[in-house]
Amino acid sequence: MTSKSLMRWTVVSLASLLLSGCQTLVRESIPGDWVEISAGSLLRLHRPVQIPVGRARAFFPSRGTAGGDASCALEVRRIDQEQVQTIAPRQIPITRVQHEVALVSQVAPPPGGERWFRLAGYGDGGGSQMVRFGYHFWLHDSQDPNLMRLTCLGRLDDPASTRAPTLAEIQAVLGDQASLEIAGGGF
Repeated sequence: MTSKSLMRWTVVSLASLLLSGCQTLVRESIPGDWVEISAGSLLRLHRPVQIPVGRARAFFPSRGTAGGDASCALEVRRIDQEQVQTIAPRQIPITRVQHEVALVSQVAPPPGGERWFRLAGYGDGGGSQMVRFGYHFWLHDSQDPNLMRLTCLGRLDDPASTRAPTLAEIQAVLGDQASLEIAGGGF
C-alpha cells in the first residue's frame, strides 16, 4: 500500500468511526435494549395539536405515573402572537435525534426583594444544579416548515439521580394523541 492510499484509508476510516460514534441511542424500557432512531422513523400525530398564542411549544398532557416524570412538547420555529397554531394529524419524518440536557433555572427573590435568576438546586448553596436529560426528535414536515421538533425530557433531579426517558415512557406521555414509529421495527 502506498503512503497516499494508506493516508486516504486512514482518513476514511477515521471519518467513518467518528460518524458512527455520533448516533443517538434511546433505551426501550428499564431494563431493555438500546435502539437507534434511524432515517425512516416517524412521529405519528393521531389528533390535532394546538400551539397556544405567543408560545413556541405545546406540551402533551401529563399521563400520571405511566410516563413517570417524563414530559414531551411539540415545538415550532416561529411564535404567532395573534392566533393558535394547529398542527393537523399526519405522519412526520424524524430526521435525527439529539441528546438534550436541560439546566433548570428558577427566579429566586433574595432578602432585598430584587428578582434574580439562578440554576435550580437543593438548599441555598452548595450541592449540584438540577437537570433534566432527554432527546430532541428533529422533524421534517413539508406541509408545515414551521414545525421543528418533539422534545422529551426525563425527571428533574440531581445529575447523578436522573436519566433520559425511555421509549416506553415517551409513548406513555404521548398517549393516544401521538406515537413514535421506529424504522426497522422496534417500538
